Amino acid sequence: MQFKRLKVLMLVLFFLLDIFLLNWWRAGQVPNEQVTDANANIITEMKKQKIQLPKFSTTVHYSGYIAAQRGNKDTMALPSGLNVTTNRQSDIVTVKLKTPELPEKETAVSENSQNPLTIAKRSGYRYNSVLTADKANSDRVYSQRIRGLPVIDDNGTMTFQYNKEGKITGFIQRQLVNVQRLRDDRATITEEEAIVALYRYNELDGGDRLSAGYLSYDKSLTVNGYDIYLPVWAFEAHSGNEKYVLKINAFTGDNLSE
Repeated sequence: MQFKRLKVLMLVLFFLLDIFLLNWWRAGQVPNEQVTDANANIITEMKKQKIQLPKFSTTVHYSGYIAAQRGNKDTMALPSGLNVTTNRQSDIVTVKLKTPELPEKETAVSENSQNPLTIAKRSGYRYNSVLTADKANSDRVYSQRIRGLPVIDDNGTMTFQYNKEGKITGFIQRQLVNVQRLRDDRATITEEEAIVALYRYNELDGGDRLSAGYLSYDKSLTVNGYDIYLPVWAFEAHSGNEKYVLKINAFTGDNLSE
């Protein structure tokens, strides 16, 4: 009889503890309505300062950390008959075309074509407007797509050089290989929250213009020969005649802009 009373008492105590912990957790949460209102107020303030914003999304995406190694000229898909050189870092391949070529249409991905842009697309590279906008010349940047996201780090890019006639004269290629997923995917902050974070970090001033945000992979550190990548929100920003790339950690909201 005494044991049954003790058992009931323990159940009551556990029940009360659960209620306490639940109330304590709720007390530390900020209601979504308050967060939404705060973001809306900041967006309104930005517009008052004539900051030109894109049509941003409030959708929550899911992503995770990945690890990858850097490929070399032996693992990269290169068209034949090119002058290929490597510098001290064997993971960077510089190619000079013997005869400059006009780029093929973006929709053309022929299996047999030796056009450099087609080679890039067949190898998983896609045009990256943010990285291209960061160039001070006519170079165009293509980046690898890994698990549906573009790589914004140089190690996963092909940069094409053009002459005055708009023909490709060569390119610099870097490629990520042996990609591994490190953790299960989890929710990222929204594009709107990333824009608000940029404003809070004083990355945007009156009259600036911001592009749409691109959820991308960027390198965070290197461990045991593997580069570790995390998802970031990347934006192309214009301030007067200057243009630059702004980045926000898509998990923590920290400022990663240089």
